[in-house]
Amino acid sequence: MSDMEEIDKKINEVANDDLDGLEDSLNHLDSVDSDELQSKAKEMIDDCSKKELKKVLTLLIGIARKSFQEY
Repeated sequence: MSDMEEIDKKINEVANDDLDGLEDSLNHLDSVDSDELQSKAKEMIDDCSKKELKKVLTLLIGIARKSFQEY
């Protein structure tokens, strides 16, 4: 494996570890700062392609509609 491939592999490992940590923190929402979660979500949305962004917005629209139906 070349040096560049090793670097890419390490970057991917670190990114996956970060996502694992974020996912684990979702189980403890009471102890997590909501501003920190929103910031991370915004960062992740900024990295989305248009296709991925469409999926995110579809999910958020569905959540918003459910909240209207509850009242």
